Amino acid sequence: MLRRASFRPRHGFTTIESLIAAVVFLVGLAGLLGALVQARGATGQARRLMQATDVANDLAEQIQLWNFDDPRLAANAALCANDPLDKDRKLHKPGTGDYNAYVACMHGELMLRLGGASFGGLQRAAFRDEDKVESRGETVYQRYYIVRTETVRDGVQRMQVWVKVLYMDAGEPRVVTTQTMRVQMGGV
Repeated sequence: MLRRASFRPRHGFTTIESLIAAVVFLVGLAGLLGALVQARGATGQARRLMQATDVANDLAEQIQLWNFDDPRLAANAALCANDPLDKDRKLHKPGTGDYNAYVACMHGELMLRLGGASFGGLQRAAFRDEDKVESRGETVYQRYYIVRTETVRDGVQRMQVWVKVLYMDAGEPRVVTTQTMRVQMGGV
């Protein structure tokens, strides 16, 4: 009589099971890596938005320190003053005639030091950016402001100032706008 070999179950994985497990692991790892890259990009965009907001607030705070009759607070032309929020999104179309006309209408960097006036805010609105390789890893923010003055009643003057900060992010123009208001009582 022939003896039969006893069947013992083998412990461990077969080669096919190991390959399938490795493929599933690599697919999961690729998805995780994609999510990390996307999160890093979103973090960079949020950081640039926060920096632009800080630049805008810095300029608005500096404007609050200027005298009401400071020549840097001269009223802007109607193109800007009548549409300070840029409802037609002219500033989102760089290189067009509308963009150039709107930018020319606003007060910019040169106006901040008009007539040798001191400017205590950020001297250069640019920040190092680790996740950008173009432009030497730096985001440059362009500062502008629009002034509209009106007499409300009994010689009371109200000055509205809109501060705009322009920058490029992911190849697209971005604009941050903030507003400040000043009031001067009549006869003061």
